[in-house]
Amino acid sequence: MRRLLHSPRLRRPLHPGIATTDLAGIVTHQANLRIIESLTSRLALRDDVVIARDVVDSGNTSAASVPLALSKLVERGELPAASPVLLFSFGGGLSWAGQVITCP
Repeated sequence: MRRLLHSPRLRRPLHPGIATTDLAGIVTHQANLRIIESLTSRLALRDDVVIARDVVDSGNTSAASVPLALSKLVERGELPAASPVLLFSFGGGLSWAGQVITCP
């Protein structure tokens, strides 16, 4: 995880035509608030980007943490419809995955 957090990949465009400055929200694996804050602090984000911090209320819900956190943000109306949102998760060892979706 440490290598990933310090990787130059975090400063590249996330997807062709989408940069971190285009994001409306970021939903990461909700394992630990320190990790969420460390990851998001390394991205060039606008001040109005919504960052999921569901781990504070729900704890680490393992593989369900990203969809649960996203659904709560959508239900509360914190993410505008049709806006780009980065979903990012990681697992044991060196496994990790991310994708940019259009918010429902």
